[in-house]
Amino acid sequence: MDCRKALTTYPRQEGESNNKWFKRVAELTGLHHKSINKHYYKYRNFVETQRKYDKNGNVISRVEKLQQANLVDVPDGLELSRLSTNVTTGQQWQIYTKESQNKALFKLNKDLIEQTLKECNLKPLNVPKITPTSNKVLKVTYTDVHVGLNITENLYGLRQWNEFELMDALEKIVYYVGEQFNGQSKIIVADYGDFMDGWDAKTTRGGHILDQNMSNEEAFKVGAQFKIELAKRLAKFGVPLEFYNVTNDNHSGSFSKIVNIHVKEVLSYLLPEVKYEIFNDFISHYFVGNWCFICSHGKDEKHLKYGFNTKPDDKAKTHINRYIDKHDLHKYRIVCEFGDKHQLIRDTSHAKFEYNVYWALSPASDWVQTNFADGRRGFCIEEIADNFKTFTSIQL
Repeated sequence: MDCRKALTTYPRQEGESNNKWFKRVAELTGLHHKSINKHYYKYRNFVETQRKYDKNGNVISRVEKLQQANLVDVPDGLELSRLSTNVTTGQQWQIYTKESQNKALFKLNKDLIEQTLKECNLKPLNVPKITPTSNKVLKVTYTDVHVGLNITENLYGLRQWNEFELMDALEKIVYYVGEQFNGQSKIIVADYGDFMDGWDAKTTRGGHILDQNMSNEEAFKVGAQFKIELAKRLAKFGVPLEFYNVTNDNHSGSFSKIVNIHVKEVLSYLLPEVKYEIFNDFISHYFVGNWCFICSHGKDEKHLKYGFNTKPDDKAKTHINRYIDKHDLHKYRIVCEFGDKHQLIRDTSHAKFEYNVYWALSPASDWVQTNFADGRRGFCIEEIADNFKTFTSIQL
C-alpha cells in the first residue's frame, strides 16, 4: 500500500492532528510516518478557483488557493475547480468546473444517441430522384425557433407556441418551397440559432429565467421531430439537400447541439446522402457556387453581450473583414446573415458584402411584445444563380 492509498483508506479522525494521524496510519500500514507526512504536504498545491474575462474573452485575472491535492483520481474529461476536505474525517469532495461538466454531459449524450440509433436498425427511405433542369439553388432560411417558449400576453401574433403551431410552420415552409421549386439543382436549409428556447428554463448563459411550456425532454422531442420531418418532406422533391445549423447562440447552446447531433444521426440512416453541418463556432461559412454565406446567430454562448446590430456597425465590420481575410474569401460574393434580432432587414449598400438579419420563426415573447410591440414572424426563400439571387420573404 502506498501513501496515497493509505491516507484514503484511513482518514483523519475527529480532533486528531495531522501528526498523530500520520503516525496512526504508519502503525496500521507499516509505512514510515515521515514518508506519509512528506507525501501529504508535497502534493499541496495552488488550485485556480476563479477567472475574470474582459469583453473580448481574454483572461484578465485569476484567483488561486492553496489546497490539499486530490487523493482520488479525477475522471477523464473533467477539470477540478476546487477540493473540499472535511477537517474532522479527511473525507474529500471534488467540485468540477461547469465547462468541463457540460463537455462531459455533451459527450455522454452524443455517445448515447449514436448507440441508441444503431440499435434501432433504421433503414433508408425510398425517395424519388430527378435530374435537375437548372443549376440554380433554392435556399430556405429560418432562425430563432425557440422551441419551448411560452406566451401568455398575446398582444400580437399567436396565442401560443407549441408543437402544433411549429408543425404548422413546417407545412408552410414545405408549401412555399413547392411553389418556387422548378427543377433547381439542390435545396439548402439554413438555421441561424436559438432553435431551442433554453435548458431548465434558463438561457445558455444562465441566470436569465425563461417562461417555458415544455420540459427539456418534451422540447428535445419536438425540436428533433421538426428537423427530421422537414428533411423527409423536402427529400420528396428529389434533389440533394444541405442543412447548415448555427448552434453557438445565447439561448440554446449545448441543448441545440445535442438536438442537431440527434437529427444528423437519424438522417444518416434515413437519408444517407443529405449533407448536415453543425456550426459550433461563433462565425462560420458555407459556399453556394460563387457565393459565400458567412453566418452567425449574432450573439454567442458566453461573451458577446449585445450582439450584432441590425445594421453593420464598426464592430460588425471588424469581425466580418477579419473573418474574410482569415479564410481568404475575397474572390466570392459575400453575404453575411444573422438571427437574434427577430426582424427582417436587408442591407445591400456595402460594396464588399451583403448584410441580412432575419425574422424569427417563433412569435414574439411576452417580453418582446411588451417592450417593443414587434410581432412579425416568418422565413425566407432565395433562388441563387452564379451571379444573382432572388429573395422572397414569407410572413406567418
